[in-house]
Amino acid sequence: MATNARRALAPRETPAARPWPDVAIPPGETPAETLETLKMSQAELARRAKRPVQAINEIVRGKKEITAETALALEAVLGVPAHVWMRLESDYRLTAARLKLKAARPRMPRRRGLGTTCGTRGDRRAAAKKKVP
Repeated sequence: MATNARRALAPRETPAARPWPDVAIPPGETPAETLETLKMSQAELARRAKRPVQAINEIVRGKKEITAETALALEAVLGVPAHVWMRLESDYRLTAARLKLKAARPRMPRRRGLGTTCGTRGDRRAAAKKKVP
């Protein structure tokens, strides 16, 4: 029964089972799309948000992080709540870190039926073969 519980806690590494994306999407794409919809330039957004144009440009390109202060400024100008900007930023950073870690980690081949004592199917098959005269 413990084995079934362990299987339930460790899903297979398939695209359908993973709750995270395979690509880190910078949160700056959202303000870029919003600016396009509102027909507003980055310079106009920077002026209204009282932020440097370079900072807005770097956020849109995904080079600069969206801080809490910037999220509040974007909320005031664009109407998108600050918590949405912060969530987009944190999701981006987490996904980027996960992908970087995955790329740095060497992939280990799966082991099957090595005769361990953890109750694997290979153990049962090996025990069944031994019992046959």
